[in-house]
Amino acid sequence: MPKVLAVDDSPVIRRLVEVSLSPLDVTIMTAGDGASTCRMLSEERPDVLILDVGLPDMTGWDVLDFARGEPALDGLPIIMLTGFGDASDRDRADAGKVAEYLVKPFRPNDLREAVRSCLHQTGDEYLGVPDTI
Repeated sequence: MPKVLAVDDSPVIRRLVEVSLSPLDVTIMTAGDGASTCRMLSEERPDVLILDVGLPDMTGWDVLDFARGEPALDGLPIIMLTGFGDASDRDRADAGKVAEYLVKPFRPNDLREAVRSCLHQTGDEYLGVPDTI
């Protein structure tokens, strides 16, 4: 089963991500700060990383740089899910080869579609999954 690591300092957002992705056939892991995220990425590579920019101990950009600098994480699809929506933030995400950039507040269906796209899981295997929760 594919693994998704969702990183946000807000327990409410982490829970919303879990609920949003619950219709998918994925294992959801969560982290609330950059250091534990980097540790988790080093220990067990997820199939998709959902990453907030505003973390308490290091920025999501620092985590992105860490992930992009680790050969074992080469090609890891990263979805930025953040309140930072400026063009400069999007440009920085593009430079970091971020797969999707979603701005909070987000629609659960948009997040599901982004994860599906990253996992290349579309079509009949997800028939019946609701578009909204």
